[in-house]
Amino acid sequence: MKLLLISLIIVLPLLAPAQRQDDSSANERLANQYMREGDYEKAAALFEELFNENPSPVIYNNYLNSLLELEKFRDAVKLVEQQIEINPGNARYQVDLGYVYDKSSDNRKMRRQFDNLIKNMYPHPPSVNDLANAFIFRSYFARALETYMKGRELLGASYPFNIQIASLYSRKGEFDKMMGEYVDLLVIDDSYIENVQGLLQDEINNDPEFKKSNALRRILLERSQRNPSKTIFAEMLLWLSIQQKDFRLALRQARILDRRLDQDGQLILEVARLSALNKQFDTSLQGFEYIVNMGNINPYYLDARVGLLDVKYMQATSDYNINYDLLREVEREYERTIEEIGIRTHSVTLIRNLANLKAFYLNNTREAAELLQTIIDLQNISNRVKAECRVELADILLLKGQMWDAHLLYAQVDKTFRDDPIAHEARFKNARLSFYMGEFAWAKAQLDVIKSATSKLIANDALSLSLLIQDNLDEDGTSIPLEMFARAEMHTFMNNFDKALNVLDSLTEIFPNNKIQENVLMTKAQINIRTGKYDEANDLLSKITELYPTGLLASEALFKRANLHEDIFKDKNEAMRLYQALITDYPGSVFTVTARNRFRYLRGDLVN
Repeated sequence: MKLLLISLIIVLPLLAPAQRQDDSSANERLANQYMREGDYEKAAALFEELFNENPSPVIYNNYLNSLLELEKFRDAVKLVEQQIEINPGNARYQVDLGYVYDKSSDNRKMRRQFDNLIKNMYPHPPSVNDLANAFIFRSYFARALETYMKGRELLGASYPFNIQIASLYSRKGEFDKMMGEYVDLLVIDDSYIENVQGLLQDEINNDPEFKKSNALRRILLERSQRNPSKTIFAEMLLWLSIQQKDFRLALRQARILDRRLDQDGQLILEVARLSALNKQFDTSLQGFEYIVNMGNINPYYLDARVGLLDVKYMQATSDYNINYDLLREVEREYERTIEEIGIRTHSVTLIRNLANLKAFYLNNTREAAELLQTIIDLQNISNRVKAECRVELADILLLKGQMWDAHLLYAQVDKTFRDDPIAHEARFKNARLSFYMGEFAWAKAQLDVIKSATSKLIANDALSLSLLIQDNLDEDGTSIPLEMFARAEMHTFMNNFDKALNVLDSLTEIFPNNKIQENVLMTKAQINIRTGKYDEANDLLSKITELYPTGLLASEALFKRANLHEDIFKDKNEAMRLYQALITDYPGSVFTVTARNRFRYLRGDLVN
């Protein structure tokens, strides 16, 4: 019994603080509930009790707000003044006093309080930031701006607060002033450029109406014209143009910078390559031609010559209506250039593109395979380039119907390079080949591994094909509609469009209500685009968004329709309407960024 009493005497004092903490937490939750329900009398009473026990900032703020809601302004002033006395020099409570005066409609005292705080502020960056942040916390953004301006006056160029002031201008929607502050900071010290670009990237990404990016462009153009000797403005215009995919302006700025920095065309070459990747072929050609015209002694002459041919090839094969006469002209130009510079490292890209052109567009798979084998047999070519050529050779073998040989080549590259992106590509193409052949379970197993590939494009393709199999495969691992669709896809890859359409028509006739019909419509639309039947393609794409608005292909269908109306039908208004619908209805789509840029271009935002 004595032992029990002794234990209780020892344990009870230890339990008391925990019990008080539990009671305090319960009371705080109850007080918060009273506030949410608008019962400020009960909330204030509880917060007062809690604040006396634990004067934390959160409880203080809730207690103060409860008193203000009850219009107990004297009690509120008393509370704040106590905190000022306990925390001398803390700007938060000094601002809170003015906040109470504001809530009590005593504007004279509020102005005097705030004016004195700013007037008597210490010329010390942390003091300026503390006072400004206290104003921001109570949503006095104009006063926060006034604080920073006073701080700039006190501290001069040693601490001009450009970033903080820019953030406040952004809150106020004064985007020209905001961008002016960022640009001013670069004028003070251009070593801030990466930091500023990071901040601007966030601002531009959160800019649906393009007000911020347009403001930045205006400021940069104005400063560049006023101070042509300062290259920082041209550098920023180049950066902004690339962010916005406005490659015409990017090329213009690259030329300006190249002349000023005497870089022999390096920046121009980079912009020309970026333009080609984004299918801005006219701009890309201008860039490469500019360097070629600088003469063959230029260090980037050969790169530009190769780039020029590659762009012409892409231009010829990316158009809706493929111009075979132009392709044959490009083929001859490739062959002349390869003969001129020889088969070596610098000509590998030319040879690969020529092989692709011969195989997939000019139906000359024999010469295409020989060209790729030539690169594979070269001694001074890296193993990785040889692997890329083996993957392309496997594609050509598949095009010829030699499926087993293609499978072996894909598997060889996959096994040799393991986790390299080229291995992911080879594995994906091998899985796609298995899909064509109806080996759905094995294909899906491989695709599920590739979904985590480093290449976003390959991962997305793998995910799409995996979902297609998953959604259309029966429990026993078979599915006649999926088998028919896979056969049609293989015919499409081999450019046997009539055979593909016959299979797809049969699939629609036999299984009209099967969920794979969304994919059937998309494949038919793509074939019609390839064969120049644009009205039929537009109708099929329209059916996808009409019948499957929440499907995986809806945003892609909208995007393709917008492209057709912009490039083929020359209906600018309808193209803008479709791009806008994509931006609004499918904000998370991979096509949204490009749609936004095309919409801006058609609206005239990107006219230089």
